[in-house]
Amino acid sequence: MSNLKGFEELSVFLECSFNTTPTMASLKKYIDLIAEFGYTHFYLGLTDGYKIKGEPYFNFGRGGYTTEQLQEIDAYARQKGIEVRANIQVLGHLHYMRWHYCYRDLFDTEDILMVGKEEVYEFVEKMFATISAGLQSRTIHIGMDETFNLGLGRYLKENGYTERTELMLTHLQRVVEIAKKYGYTCEIWSDMFFRIAQGDEFKESGVIPEGVRESIPEGVRLVHFGYGKKETEELADRLVVHKALCDEVLFAGGAWKQHGLAPDNAFSIRMIEDQIKTCREANLKHYMVTIWSNEGGHCSNFAILPTLFAAAEFARGKSKAEIDKDRFKEITGVAFDDFMLLDNMNNPFFKELDVPNNRCYWGLLSDVFMGTHDLMLDENTNEAYARLVKKYEAIQGGEYQLMFDDFILYAKVLSIKMNLGVQLRKAYREGDKEKLEYYAKTAIPQMIAYMQEYMEHFQKRWLSENMAFGLEVHHLYYGGQIERWKYVIYRLEQYLADGTPIEEMERDEIEASLSPEYRDEDTCMMENPRTLVSYCTY
Repeated sequence: MSNLKGFEELSVFLECSFNTTPTMASLKKYIDLIAEFGYTHFYLGLTDGYKIKGEPYFNFGRGGYTTEQLQEIDAYARQKGIEVRANIQVLGHLHYMRWHYCYRDLFDTEDILMVGKEEVYEFVEKMFATISAGLQSRTIHIGMDETFNLGLGRYLKENGYTERTELMLTHLQRVVEIAKKYGYTCEIWSDMFFRIAQGDEFKESGVIPEGVRESIPEGVRLVHFGYGKKETEELADRLVVHKALCDEVLFAGGAWKQHGLAPDNAFSIRMIEDQIKTCREANLKHYMVTIWSNEGGHCSNFAILPTLFAAAEFARGKSKAEIDKDRFKEITGVAFDDFMLLDNMNNPFFKELDVPNNRCYWGLLSDVFMGTHDLMLDENTNEAYARLVKKYEAIQGGEYQLMFDDFILYAKVLSIKMNLGVQLRKAYREGDKEKLEYYAKTAIPQMIAYMQEYMEHFQKRWLSENMAFGLEVHHLYYGGQIERWKYVIYRLEQYLADGTPIEEMERDEIEASLSPEYRDEDTCMMENPRTLVSYCTY
């Protein structure tokens, strides 16, 4: 069912390491789906999501696949006509390794390996040997992205300053030499060639520093990635620059689910339609849809199925208006538009939005007493979530019902939480003890009950899709909220009993100091939950 127009490869990249490692059953289900959708390749994001024999601390306590499990997945996918490839990291994003003292000497900075250190290349060879034994594909993605501080840690102290492009190319050449021993063709993310050479000027001007193209090992494929509106609008120009740097260029777009519980299929589909059109015009042969799990992997990997289906439709030459929603329902058992309603957890007013946001994430984590981001909320946001509960309850989720139930319960929590901080401050400043008593005895206890039910359900859904590792992060996120809300009740009861001032309520409002980009809840994207909880804790 591929019939790709202009493309030789259409792939899905699924993150299996950033706090979220899908179970074998979950991976097989994903393979079933993308095979039906018409994809040709499946990339496993295995930063440290795999087991290396003789290295018990690599991936320790984080879940990962054994060689035998990789072989099983590989064989299963081949039966479905899908080639499985690994995405590993051989330079950056390896801070998980550095948690363990036995690996500290391999590092330049907190998450970047030491270029030129022989022990590093011995370890890289173990990585290749492990993946080679597990997967038959002789194409491997070796990462090497976002290594902004390359050469600026221990390397700088021990060797002095070396231009980062030189370090990048030196390391790439050594790694490719090792890869060739296992018959591999390597792919790497392209961003660092553009970020460390001449910064934004290089990206905009298209000037390639002398010697860079010649220093990229033969056969290496560059993968340019871009998930946002600006990157999509500039894609044609960026591909011209990439082609001047490397003969074979691939592009990776994204299915947005990486920030909080909810996806943004609508935004993803708009971006991907334009990207695929541009890639086809530029004669690129490979388009990839990436699925990341930043911030803990709250959102189910199945929440973005409409995006994956739409991307395959676009690759076959269809437009957004021509997406075969009936076929989507035949494959998944759930209506396309019902899946699309999951987006509205971040868009409860059903607006036309140009950019993604993670309203439901920061809305929950923003502290009831300290959460100044409450000040930008529409006064009816909690009511909008109450209406959303009813829409979710009407959906027949089939085999994905656990996921849809997550959204029902979470929306119930937000139907109280979203305006709670504003309402409490108003009632406190007006001395409205009747309202404060209602919040202390009725509203907040109800919110806690909803949250406890959500937590119990979330872990059930999580364990149905993922290995247990990483669930502890969510217990801390959500359980911490419950404890904080209990404290709010305690302080309110004190105030109601004897007038004890609530210090957090006595502070001045600081709405005027909010940065302009944080005034609009429709465009606010909070990436670090620590900024949402307290201005004092971190």
